[in-house]
Amino acid sequence: MTLNLNGKWSLASANGDIAGIDMQIPGDIHSALIDANKIADPYYAQNELEMQWVGKADWVLERTFDASPALLKGRQFLKLESADTFVRIFLNGNEIGLCDNYFKLWRFDITESLKAGSNTIKLVFESAERHAAELANAHPYAVPDSKAPVYSPHRNFVRKIQCHGGWDWGPCIMASGIYGGICIEQTADCLIDYLEFTAEPEKDAKDGSWLAAVTITCTAVKDCKKQFTLKITKETETAPAAEETFAVQLKKGENRFTRTLAVKKPELWHPAFCSAKDTAAIQTGSIDKPEENILYNAEIKTSGQRLCKKVAFRTLKAVAKNDEYGKSLYFEVNGRPVFAKGSNWIPCDALPARQTKAKYERLLSDLVAANMNCVRVWGGGQYETDFFYELCDRKGILVWQDCMFGCSLYPATDEFLASVKDEITHQVKRLQSHPSIAIWCGNNEVLGAFNWYDESKANRDLYLIGYDRLNEGILGKIIKEFDCTRTWWPSSPSAGPDDFADNWHSDGKGDMHYWSVWHEGKQFEAYYDIKPRFVSEFGYQSFPSLEGVKRYAPETELNLTSPVMEHHQKNNRGNSIIIENFSRYFRFPEGFGNMLYLSQVQQALAIKTAVDYWRSLRPLCMGAIIWQLNDVWPVASWSSIEYSGKWKLLHYAAKDFFTPLNIALFKKDGKIFVYAHNDTDKSCKTTVSLKNFDFNGKELKAFKQEITLEKDTSQKVFEFDVSDFDASSFLYAELGERFATSMFIEEPKKAPLEKPAIKAEVRALESGGKSMQFEIKLKTEKPAFYVSLEVQGISGLFDKNMLTLLPGKTETVRFTLRDDVSEKGTIKKTRPISAQALQRALRITSLRDTYR
Repeated sequence: MTLNLNGKWSLASANGDIAGIDMQIPGDIHSALIDANKIADPYYAQNELEMQWVGKADWVLERTFDASPALLKGRQFLKLESADTFVRIFLNGNEIGLCDNYFKLWRFDITESLKAGSNTIKLVFESAERHAAELANAHPYAVPDSKAPVYSPHRNFVRKIQCHGGWDWGPCIMASGIYGGICIEQTADCLIDYLEFTAEPEKDAKDGSWLAAVTITCTAVKDCKKQFTLKITKETETAPAAEETFAVQLKKGENRFTRTLAVKKPELWHPAFCSAKDTAAIQTGSIDKPEENILYNAEIKTSGQRLCKKVAFRTLKAVAKNDEYGKSLYFEVNGRPVFAKGSNWIPCDALPARQTKAKYERLLSDLVAANMNCVRVWGGGQYETDFFYELCDRKGILVWQDCMFGCSLYPATDEFLASVKDEITHQVKRLQSHPSIAIWCGNNEVLGAFNWYDESKANRDLYLIGYDRLNEGILGKIIKEFDCTRTWWPSSPSAGPDDFADNWHSDGKGDMHYWSVWHEGKQFEAYYDIKPRFVSEFGYQSFPSLEGVKRYAPETELNLTSPVMEHHQKNNRGNSIIIENFSRYFRFPEGFGNMLYLSQVQQALAIKTAVDYWRSLRPLCMGAIIWQLNDVWPVASWSSIEYSGKWKLLHYAAKDFFTPLNIALFKKDGKIFVYAHNDTDKSCKTTVSLKNFDFNGKELKAFKQEITLEKDTSQKVFEFDVSDFDASSFLYAELGERFATSMFIEEPKKAPLEKPAIKAEVRALESGGKSMQFEIKLKTEKPAFYVSLEVQGISGLFDKNMLTLLPGKTETVRFTLRDDVSEKGTIKKTRPISAQALQRALRITSLRDTYR
């Protein structure tokens, strides 16, 4: 049996200055202090600076509970999940143990301390910042870590979420608490710990059977014989697809055993947009959202215990083979190569209590809504919750899974390595059964960090030995042992095992992090200089919308160089890079709101430039993973979705440039190219049209080509010299009637744009005066570019945005209201509104509106 200790606890500071604060577990101490008005909202203005003392202090959580006679039979264990980080545990005055690794599962034998009736449990959270300093001081040599404007030093010495210590997009909030749960487990014989699952087609099977191997890990408190029942059941059915009851002789301690069951003709798991139903809908232009996966329940039961995991049937390989260009890297699912289109995931909030299911559901749904099929769980954050991976399983999101080491070097003491060994063993056993996980990667940029620090440049061998002990000796070894069906990738970026190439600039092997455009200040056209195999990081910053900025900045601070605006920019040169680049491509914008808008246009154009070209390189290039999807707080950053959940123009642009069937325009080496992309598994007959207009909307030239677009391919349709077109004009390309894109011949700042005079007509799509869905018809007198539709104070999505409008052509946009997800992660219902209310709230901005 299990006694759940989640719920209300009493929080106090260890020094007694604060006491009697209610706190929920799961939850974090900072959030409890905010709710009790003991600290201000750290996300507003510069409040982050005023609450750094919280992470430097020790804190005490305490509660009482009753233990029934039934609970006292056999042996009892206290289990903690996601305990952050140094937690000393006392039960009835007896010290039970110390947690010191957030990523481990902790279980303590409390049989001798638990008593019948009332019990008192106390958790003392010792400052992780203080522990980090003590560990660093005791280490025989310096182990450098990356810095941030507000920063907790030596974070690399503690096994905690690394970005809690500050990052170039996040605050320094050294959170602590219990985020998973805490309970007492009782058993007279054993506890079930893990269920692992692998499946493969049965060789020579004529009935389409697959063999499912299920491995169970359990801990026995004595030698005993136990009977187990194992079932595999399709979640839409009641009868098991396979079932077996068996007995196992257990020995005291950890036990692992595997059973193999045959499942006839299971429904196969597929990535988003890859089912047969998806292909048909994509090719007819009728797809709303991709078909979700049907999963299976793998369940193990014994007396008084049950463990169930969501599983699926598929083959999946990360293919990394030497070839004439270097070394490939791509995902192959059910025998079909998949172009990975996605984004990087950081924790969905800096305050763990706000990492709710509603936020996970919203962000991952929005990822798929932008035609993405892949997410990279970045190594400076956390191994995500089971709910996150179950959403990825269901939605068909391929997961690139980093181990939690990022942007620093790490110690390699025996104690540190032993802790990491326990950590990664737990995480692999916990996560291995998820069909969405495509690859295990050792870290984020730790290999590259050798070139960042004077210490490692001066004594590379010293640090390389430690790196190898940690990365290959622990992480790689454990992953290969417990999840041999998946590829182990040593680092991101990396050219592959035993290859130490500079994959920030070398493009022929493995995965790249291409940051030359942002960090090195190169033009967007520098994306054309590389022919990458798989880009797992590339990005460009923008500001949030005005509505988003006002969430953290008072009216007096609405200026890009105000203290608050600069505080909410954690990249040291970030604002300067954004502003400087305005003058490279655009006429300088007037007014604060126009600067915010143009920053989002600029960000979207940068990423579109890269993706349009890299998709044209298929199958040489097979992955483009944008940095980054989300924010942990309201900030200027590389995200495509604001902290509030509002889509930036980049996310709308991604919905276009990641469309499975689409068309791309780009200029390279004095040429203009038109490419068509088909990411479905069926060929498609379609028409590509290209028109050349002047800036009054007069058609100058036109071209049309009927093509058969082969499956899973990119195909060149047209190639011209740039000189074939008037410099003072633009191109407009269409793929059938389903997709269009445009491109300036020269930089937009050189274009003699006219005021477009855009008119919008809003119509409700539901009767009764108020509606949840609306149609917006847009007309313009002159060509209008990067047209942004925005509705402040109303939660909803446009089906398209960042538009090119042409005279004489009506553009129809659909706007759908949706429930809001609050900063605390709760759902706020959105009620229907009238067309008149939407018309009043609608704001339309085009490029020409940003200057006189």
